[in-house]
Amino acid sequence: MKSFRERVMAVLRRKSVDLIPFAPYDNLVPRGTVERMLRNRGMGLCHRCPLYWDERPGVRVERWSEGGVEHIVYKTPVGEVSKAVKRHLGRIADGGVVEVERLIKRETDYEPVIFMINSSVVHDNYKAFLDAVRDLGDDGVVRGEGLNPPYAASYYYFGLRNWAVEQRVHPESFRRLLEALEMYNERAWPIVLNSPAEFVSMGELSGLYGPREFRRYCLPFYERYIPKLHKRGKICAIHAHALNLSAFKEVIAETGVDVVEAFTPPPVGDLSVKEARAAWGSDVVIWINFPETVFYEGPEKTMEYTLKLLESDAGNPLVIGFTEMGLYGVKDEFTREVFVRGFNAIMDAIERFSEKEL
Repeated sequence: MKSFRERVMAVLRRKSVDLIPFAPYDNLVPRGTVERMLRNRGMGLCHRCPLYWDERPGVRVERWSEGGVEHIVYKTPVGEVSKAVKRHLGRIADGGVVEVERLIKRETDYEPVIFMINSSVVHDNYKAFLDAVRDLGDDGVVRGEGLNPPYAASYYYFGLRNWAVEQRVHPESFRRLLEALEMYNERAWPIVLNSPAEFVSMGELSGLYGPREFRRYCLPFYERYIPKLHKRGKICAIHAHALNLSAFKEVIAETGVDVVEAFTPPPVGDLSVKEARAAWGSDVVIWINFPETVFYEGPEKTMEYTLKLLESDAGNPLVIGFTEMGLYGVKDEFTREVFVRGFNAIMDAIERFSEKEL
């Protein structure tokens, strides 16, 4: 293989490669000495780029900050809603922000939120996507961010507790919210389908609800959209970062996705690569979220763990990555040393495994 991009795309197309790709999310590997060293060793990057963006011409927004918290009020013709975002949190989350107050807190909040969704005007983000492809070049792969199942997307308007309660206390309002999100997807769908992205992510499996709910609310989404994307030659992924995937392994197989991404094996997740492969077959690419806790056992144990992981899936399409933390886990010189040694141990294992296989 001439480049990292060729290598990872070969895996996504279920072709054999000379080296198992190591492809963390680019935002989880801050640019600098460590990133350059790792890329010189063969690591590449996965950059995620939204395929569309939206605007809401009928909504006015007010915002102010106090005590490190930004308060945002959305004013619509049918009422107003607000949320609060805590900033300046360092590496605790993408962008260093956490929503401490969500948009829907009571039943009267549904109408303004549904208005905001229904009035959204969706635009393609193709230029930004193509710019990212050009900028990254052969050093990685750009994944287009597609649609999300309405049921999964609805969580972000509530937070976990309110989301669980509202489905049962105000089922009719919740149903109308899901309908609005479905119509939003309908508007965004042609943009995703006709996009220049070959590799597209479609939704997530968070583990916030069980396989029964996933089968009822989310599986129809995949049954509807994945075959159409396949007809366009696109490679489809699900961001399955739930830690209880053993409960979902059967229904994941029914989604028809090509890539199960953010897959976290034991000791953090509860489903091994071997068990997943038995459930999903040899055509599904397993894109691993490496469990960083292994790093604290030292580089030798990390290399041993990685080798066993690779050997358990030899001959099958596999990518090792970081999708949840990566070098965001570095807080001081001690953790920097732990993580740098861990990343290098992964590369050592990949190189050793490839030598054995060849």
